[in-house]
This record gives sequence, structure tokens and C-alpha cells, in this order.
Amino acid sequence: MALRRAFFAWQFAAAAVLPLWLLLGYALFGASVGGFLTVVLLAPVVLVVEVALALLFSARAGVRRARALDLPAVGVLAAFQAGVIGVGFFGPATAWFGLLAAAAAIGGFWLGGTLLVRDVRTRVQETMTAFGVPPRSRTARPPIDAGEYVVVKPSAR
Repeated sequence: MALRRAFFAWQFAAAAVLPLWLLLGYALFGASVGGFLTVVLLAPVVLVVEVALALLFSARAGVRRARALDLPAVGVLAAFQAGVIGVGFFGPATAWFGLLAAAAAIGGFWLGGTLLVRDVRTRVQETMTAFGVPPRSRTARPPIDAGEYVVVKPSAR
């Protein structure tokens, strides 16, 4: 639980720290891949992705109430942040770390969206049940009765 709470608190701070790490890593280790322009373009992308993932994971009421992320969300954020940190060293494995960060970002958006939709669906069903609306079964729907049909055949002239 402590790790999940730590990641909940860290995810917004990481949005500022990780782009700065890329700039600092370029200054310390020198970029052999792409140069300074790549780093200047990459840092805002990391900022936007980190903020978007943090907002997506924090949008769920259960996460905000517990102030702790789910374990899959922790795994995705850890993979994304490890990829960005690895890119900041600008070594021979920079491309692999970039691939890890990109895959984790895509997986994070998919996971965050899935968890958010599932949570919203559950909350809507609970609210509808509280108002007395029975839950609908997806498999047993009553047949549609549209009333009486009158068929008029065209005349053959």
C-alpha cells in the first residue's frame, strides 16, 4: 500500500522532474542521438504524457478516496518513468528505453481508459439501483412489440 500511495503522490511531481531530467541528462552525458533539438522537443511531450496519465489514473473516485493507485497503474507508470530516465542517460540503449517509454505510455492510456470506463459504469449502475431502476440484463431482453403492422401491396397496373 505504501508503494501505491507513493506513486499517487509522485505522479504529478514526475511531470516536472522527468523533463528536467532529460535536459540535465543531455548536459551531463551529451546526446549522441539527435542533438539538443530532439531533447527540447521531447521534454514537453514527456510533460504532457505524464500529466495526462496522472489525470487519467486520478480521475477515478476510488483512487482519489484511497489516495493510492492500482497495482497495474503503478506498473505502467514505473515502466514509463524508467524508460524516460533511461533515455536521459543518452547511452547506446537510448532507443530501447524510448521504445519502453512509448509502449508504456500507450499501455497506460489504454489501461487508464479501461479502468475509468469500468469505474464509471459501476457507479452509474449503483446510482440507477439507488433510484429504483432495475439493472438491465444484456442477455435476456424482452421482445420489442411495435404494435400492429398493416401491409399494403402495390397495385399491379
